[in-house]
Amino acid sequence: MLTKLLLITLITVLSGCVSLPVDPTKMSAEQLKEWAKDKNANIVCGIVNSPYGRGIATYVVLDKTVIFNGTVTVDGECKVSITNDSSKPTGK
Repeated sequence: MLTKLLLITLITVLSGCVSLPVDPTKMSAEQLKEWAKDKNANIVCGIVNSPYGRGIATYVVLDKTVIFNGTVTVDGECKVSITNDSSKPTGK
């Protein structure tokens, strides 16, 4: 069971690196512009039951423009809820 948890954790951590370019300093202005348009949200939740008790691991990646004014909630059964005010923040 611990092996499965470690494997899931490793895959989850590495999946965030897949979308990164090899070297952004070598990208053209057009490539950087298109890359900046990619906005996403990834949430992974896992429950581990062991002889030592129950554990919940949550991995959240949100681009800053995906949720302007909202919350991400994870309950004890790994049910993920995202609430968002669709209006963009004012100010800065």
